[in-house]
Amino acid sequence: MEFVVDNFSVWIAPEQQISGLESLPYQDIDLSWVAPMQRRRLSPFMKMALHCMHKVAGEQPLAVNFSSRHGDLPKTAGLLDAICIQDALSPTAFGLSVHNAAVGIFSILNNNTAAMNAIACGNESIISTLFDSYARLYTQQCEQLILCHADRALPVEYQCFADELQVDHSVALSLRLAKPGEGYFSLQPIEFESTEDTKQLLPISLQFAIALVNKTPETILFNSQDAWMLTFHAG
Repeated sequence: MEFVVDNFSVWIAPEQQISGLESLPYQDIDLSWVAPMQRRRLSPFMKMALHCMHKVAGEQPLAVNFSSRHGDLPKTAGLLDAICIQDALSPTAFGLSVHNAAVGIFSILNNNTAAMNAIACGNESIISTLFDSYARLYTQQCEQLILCHADRALPVEYQCFADELQVDHSVALSLRLAKPGEGYFSLQPIEFESTEDTKQLLPISLQFAIALVNKTPETILFNSQDAWMLTFHAG
């Protein structure tokens, strides 16, 4: 799988700038393009996803491939808590908690009628989204698209299930196929056994973001199950 990254944006919660993320640029969330009344309805998850998607969106509407391992789990957990105490559920909170809510709101705010897709595939969600994005480009369903991944740290009651470092973050990039003579990235699965404690690993989405920023010739992206080689080929 080979692709070009034209635009790139990453956001990490300021209080979660942990070791290993030093090379990623810090930026404040900018939602000045969203009407104040609409901004007030947005959760932190929604805000960081919309911020990054807007940063890489061009003037022409682009298809969007959105991924998240857990979606807006803090909002979902709040709804479950309300059910447990037999409290009334907010229709707005429920509507904005579904997995494709962020990309749906993005399409509405930008009057973007291009294809939108939302993917969840465990701790390999961004990898699955990259392959799906490449397939859409390779089959000429579109010439360019936006890929966005967003996840928040697990709520306290779910921390016992964590199998990687918990970081509030969002990553977005615009992808297209490479033209002759220009630099590009390639990604392929490899055999790799890590000796590291996987619970101390960064999510693959952040490993991927660091590799994009540094344009390292070869980077192994891995989790507790699988590994992939990300290679940068200079033009």
